[in-house]
Amino acid sequence: MTSTPTTVINACWKSIGVWGDRSCPELRQHTHCRNCPVYHAAGATLLDREPPPGYREDWTARAAHPREPVLAGTKSIVIFRLGAEWLALPIEVFQEVADSRPIHSLPHREGRILKGLVNIRGELLLCVSLADLLGVDTTAKPADRKEKSAYQRLLVVTHKSGRAVFPADEVHSGCRYHPDELRPVPATVSLASARYSVGLLSWRERNVGVLDPELVFYSLNRHLA
Repeated sequence: MTSTPTTVINACWKSIGVWGDRSCPELRQHTHCRNCPVYHAAGATLLDREPPPGYREDWTARAAHPREPVLAGTKSIVIFRLGAEWLALPIEVFQEVADSRPIHSLPHREGRILKGLVNIRGELLLCVSLADLLGVDTTAKPADRKEKSAYQRLLVVTHKSGRAVFPADEVHSGCRYHPDELRPVPATVSLASARYSVGLLSWRERNVGVLDPELVFYSLNRHLA
């Protein structure tokens, strides 16, 4: 079997472009490498290249593999971490996961719940502390997470009352569960968010508190009113 020749691409955007030292003279005209014909041509070259040996066979086997049946009533959630607690909300309430950015305080509006305004794609949205609403200690860290800031993100959520943003220490999307998998929240549980949870879910050897979105947003709106 003959090997497929490796496609050589001059990735100038990494050396003199926006991901390099920005010395490329074409940036004056195109502003960003994504607008440059060289960048477009490189992308077309990658798409038109010959597939590596075994590529078609591998994907043929993947497509032929039977899918596991999905139980009726299965729900999709986003799992996130606040301090040492793992929590979840339905995926429908989330619009975006954004990188951390400055939060601008509001004059004459001080409180633990409302943190200020944050710019998301040119729109100023209210930034709230879901941790303070739920009573979660954000100074605590799980044993397997040494750096608190390594995974921090801003989660943009939406509800019939409007949109808002809250920071989280870690985010995992694309998670699914069936309501039969939920366990009751024990009265002795140490989760500060227990009264907002509809049950506990086992996920990667962790207990995740699945939150009631209606109760969370109702309480949030009361604090912001």
